[in-house]
Amino acid sequence: MTDAVLNDQVPAPQPAPSPLMKSVSWLYPATTFLSAALLFTLQPLFAKMLTPMMGGTPAVWNTALVFYQGALLIGYLYAHLIATHLRPRHQLMVHASVLVVGLLFLPIHVSGLVGTPDVASPVGWTLGALLLSLGGPIIANSATAPLIHAWRARLGDAVDPYRLYAASNLGSFAALAAFPFLIEPMIGAKLQSVIWAIGYVILMIALIVSIFAVPADSQAPKETALRQTTWLERFTWVAFAAPPSALLVAVTTHLTTDVASVPLLWIPPLALFLLTFVIAFSALGDRIAEGAAPLKFMVVFLLAAIMASEADGGLNGLLIHLTAFFLIVLCCHLELAVRRPEPARLTEFYLWMSLGGVLGGAATALLAPVLLNTTIEYHLALVAALAVAPWQRADLKWALPAVAIALGAAALYQNSFDAYLWLEEYVPIKAAAAGTDSMFWREALLIDRPEFAGAILCSILALAALMASRSAPLVAAIGGLALLLPVLTEDGDGVQFRERSFFGVLEIEDSGEAPTGWRYLSHGTTLHGVMSLDPNRNREPMSYYYRETPIGSLFEEATNAKPTTLHAGVIGLGMGSSACYAKPGQNWKVFEIDQDVVRAATDPNLVGFLNRCAPDAKIILGDARLQMQSQPDNWFDILLVDAFSSDAIPTHMITQEAIGSFMKKMAPDGIMIVHISNRYLDLGNIVADAAHKLGYVAMEGNRDGADDNPNADTSVRVVVIAKTPDRLKGYSLPMWQLMMPRKELKPWTDDHTDILRALMPDE
Repeated sequence: MTDAVLNDQVPAPQPAPSPLMKSVSWLYPATTFLSAALLFTLQPLFAKMLTPMMGGTPAVWNTALVFYQGALLIGYLYAHLIATHLRPRHQLMVHASVLVVGLLFLPIHVSGLVGTPDVASPVGWTLGALLLSLGGPIIANSATAPLIHAWRARLGDAVDPYRLYAASNLGSFAALAAFPFLIEPMIGAKLQSVIWAIGYVILMIALIVSIFAVPADSQAPKETALRQTTWLERFTWVAFAAPPSALLVAVTTHLTTDVASVPLLWIPPLALFLLTFVIAFSALGDRIAEGAAPLKFMVVFLLAAIMASEADGGLNGLLIHLTAFFLIVLCCHLELAVRRPEPARLTEFYLWMSLGGVLGGAATALLAPVLLNTTIEYHLALVAALAVAPWQRADLKWALPAVAIALGAAALYQNSFDAYLWLEEYVPIKAAAAGTDSMFWREALLIDRPEFAGAILCSILALAALMASRSAPLVAAIGGLALLLPVLTEDGDGVQFRERSFFGVLEIEDSGEAPTGWRYLSHGTTLHGVMSLDPNRNREPMSYYYRETPIGSLFEEATNAKPTTLHAGVIGLGMGSSACYAKPGQNWKVFEIDQDVVRAATDPNLVGFLNRCAPDAKIILGDARLQMQSQPDNWFDILLVDAFSSDAIPTHMITQEAIGSFMKKMAPDGIMIVHISNRYLDLGNIVADAAHKLGYVAMEGNRDGADDNPNADTSVRVVVIAKTPDRLKGYSLPMWQLMMPRKELKPWTDDHTDILRALMPDE
């Protein structure tokens, strides 16, 4: 069903466009564009302000997404109520009042009413901060698009108001695309807030002019609607809007956790999500909607095969997942756009569509981290996306064989090793030359190549789904087998601990057995520590903290220089192996934001480095920069800043202000070590520029890892900062190199950071 022909009824005639409308017809799409651009410039701006206060975790963005979707729902409900029950001039008075309330929140900043960050209840604190800091302007702005569309629908011309929805999402897409490339590199957060406030005032003026252009005697949508909306329609709108929203949050979590934790990676999925709305509600969307279901089917099963074959890692994996995400969500939104009602019911359509978005986003952003200990919600959202299609009765002639093929392939895949043992015993195939057992069945069943077996499984299941393609539920069920079986049957024998929190997925896994094996701690895709399973070596720091690395050599030097009086600090606990340089009588303080990390580092059944090596160390839970403010000045002899979660950066830890506040706590001859090992960013000059800008000296330490090193050696890169040049004398090549001030210092500040400069470092 489209909005072209609904039934034989003829809508009531509307009054002719007013002279004002004829002169400012461009204002409706322009206002819609501006409103959306403001809304989606605000999202990354405030996330940038808020994320550092929660340890830099990308989960802040997902929580914020749910808040924004909830604000949209409230705004759409409010817009629907006043658009259908009030005359235009009364709408103006009410909405003007709401816009004025929004002014009270400007310029944009983190409200002091929310208090200090609560790491014990991070989701609640984050939602509270968003509400108290943005509630007024974001709800007022959220109502703008449906109100503009409703006002446009009151005019007596043939223009489709749904085209304004495409303009709205185009503004959103443009704002998000501009943020990392233009806005963030060129404008600081404070100036962005001022510019946003000016844009908000311009939007208020545009809205007033827009509603004055509406004829005062125009009829409300409920008076011109051809028929009432049924509950089946409402359910359909919710059901078709929820999976794309769930997939948006899920793919963001999957990419930042399991593929590559590239900073600002949460922006591209949202930008692509909005672009799909632009296409789906445009004239192009009407032309291509018919091919949505087959395209979605093909992309989901192809993606399942790629993930099962483990060919989606690294930066190439980003392109694969983002492309698949865009195509799948586009297909879902095309199918949703086909079901849009007549323009007279558009505010109601937006309202229920928004409810679906909230439910989908909340399921993946709020429920999944509580209920699941991996990011498997991504796979579940893909299954739901398959189910978003016209439901038809399956043809039993094809459905039954399809089910048999799917279940048979799944059973063989899940029990392949047992099948191999049975075949070796009852159907042995001898090698003709030697008369001995061959590896035929082991190779035929791909026992040693599970990634190939998974890809073949997905191919067979895709064929079965094609046979049953008339039935969306059956296709979704077969797709669930393709997406979930390879994940659920992964070998997890070595996993000793896996916990998911607001700050990410923490996993402890063993490789080998004592005394030659190793225990690894990983956060997302990034290694955060290694421990020997040899009981005689479980106090030795390994990997980044091994004694011959820059971090290890500096801690060993410091602890030997002050064996009983050393004051040491560690920001970012990890495995806690750096604490194994501690000696009795020394004073160690550890700052950590994630309670699961503390548990792993203190529990001897998991890792227990801190429990064995520095049982008297003081653990300070919370954001380290905030907690450091209460520490005494000139106290630390050595401080390690190692607060990265996966490869995500707590940018507020390496700004000029942060470096200055930390160095204030350092003893006159103390040194601060900033661990900057990272697969995607070059942070050396950024940290050094901050140090030089403050009058300190900086030295870079590098050491390449060795795969055959018996100490699980890992490549390490650090920047060491001291108050005087004399403190860094005696350190020489090849490990150490003094960093001289550059002609133009470009430190990050609390007001201005530029991730792209770190992704594309200066030559």
